[in-house]
Amino acid sequence: MVSKKIKLLIVDDEKDICRFLGVLFRKRGFTVYTALSGKEAIKIARKAKPDIALLDIYLKKGMNGFQALRKIRGLLPQCRCAMITWDKAEERIREARHIGAVAYLTKPLTINELSKWVNRLVKQLNKKGGKLNG
Repeated sequence: MVSKKIKLLIVDDEKDICRFLGVLFRKRGFTVYTALSGKEAIKIARKAKPDIALLDIYLKKGMNGFQALRKIRGLLPQCRCAMITWDKAEERIREARHIGAVAYLTKPLTINELSKWVNRLVKQLNKKGGKLNG
């Protein structure tokens, strides 16, 4: 369980993934927002001010995950962002880190692995003085 209500934004163009992860993390005490596109993610980020964002790199409509990451980091520099993708190319990993991703997770990814990463991001937030967005 999460001690404070942490706001988590999940960005993936597959509805089933958003729905599944939304249920999973809500059960663990997070306030969850989901977006099926980069444009929708930016809109939600502006309003909800998530503490953590999980972004797929390859989104079908409009902007990709890197573009969404860039905009979210511009709006919310304190938001801990992790990229999730099947692409293991070194240049993608470097680009994600350069833009500000704190993690680069590759699929297939188990629920335990993803949960551990999200818990690490929560700990990072708590170390920064417990200041959460909002």
